[in-house]
Amino acid sequence: MLLFLLTVVTLCFNVKNTVKTSKWTLNMNDQLITSSSIRKLYRLDKRNKSMQSLFNAEEKNEIPKAQRIARGKVLVRNWTIDQLPAIGRKFGFLNLPEKPVVYTKYIPKGGVLKTTTTYNEARTYALNGIKTLIIGQDEECSITDVTLPKKEVIRLEDNENRLGLYHFFVEGAPMESVIKKTSLPTLDIIPETHDLVVLDKWLSQQPRREYIYRDKLLPELLNRYDVIIFDNGSGWNHRIENAIVCSDAVVTPLGCNLLAYNAVETNLATIIDFQNTMQLANQQLIMFSTMLGRSTLSQQINSAYLSKYKDLVLPISIRFSVKGEEALMKNQTIMEYAPKSPLAEDCYRLITAMWDVLLYKKTIHEIQLQIADDGEE
Repeated sequence: MLLFLLTVVTLCFNVKNTVKTSKWTLNMNDQLITSSSIRKLYRLDKRNKSMQSLFNAEEKNEIPKAQRIARGKVLVRNWTIDQLPAIGRKFGFLNLPEKPVVYTKYIPKGGVLKTTTTYNEARTYALNGIKTLIIGQDEECSITDVTLPKKEVIRLEDNENRLGLYHFFVEGAPMESVIKKTSLPTLDIIPETHDLVVLDKWLSQQPRREYIYRDKLLPELLNRYDVIIFDNGSGWNHRIENAIVCSDAVVTPLGCNLLAYNAVETNLATIIDFQNTMQLANQQLIMFSTMLGRSTLSQQINSAYLSKYKDLVLPISIRFSVKGEEALMKNQTIMEYAPKSPLAEDCYRLITAMWDVLLYKKTIHEIQLQIADDGEE
């Protein structure tokens, strides 16, 4: 009897949560996206773009044709997920870069949403029609696990042995066999493998070891992608040095907790010392705070970042929210999963501001003035 009651309660809980699930999430699971979901994803209302302009673009073949699916007596437009980048090129909020942008995500401290923000950035670029490549550099395979859905392995022969950077550099695997596709035609990944540790040892034995990526990897990629993001683990190594040397910018998330705060000065000094040693005078260093909570300590730490590193820290913080983890579990950005949530607004503001810095070389001060002007409107 007790088992029966527990089963009933569990079913009721699941039904309740299913009802609360957003239409966007349901559509994404079905791989069909409505015009209403597109309006939310691309912030059409915020940017004074009407739904009629979306429909007109479809009629003029400026975006892919939608399927018409009957809902009662009404035919509703539905697009597939692989059509979104083409819609994003027309209605997205990020402009296509004139030349490829390469940047490195690095912070020698875990738990500060590095992988989460990398995935949200990369997938958002891709949804805006920007051809994007993630290069995984963490032995724990964090970004790979998020970007490539895991396949159920029932038998050993079902296990997939992926190729990665080690196989490209050391074993001579062709780039086409190393790059993996995702559900979006504009988002690819070079996945992490456990051979990354061996790759680091190999790099240490090479002449001009800090320039291997720049001289041998980038030439294979720059004509294929608009954006390349290196997502690194927390330990400093030769792979990270190579990634920094061939990047236009180093992007560092700063956690709003005491452990992260106490380590910032040392971590920042490590990056700046390496930039100086390698004479990377024109390389940008971009920082932003994450895991912002409501506690007094968390708020004070965020204020300290903005004050102490005012020329480096974007004035936009990513708040702590379980919705971010929920989105990752569904392999979605927060702007897909919960487009009207405060966290989605944080990410939208961060990504657009960071894009202005990366693309148009705006200073942090200019971003601050821009945000102040937007607040007065």
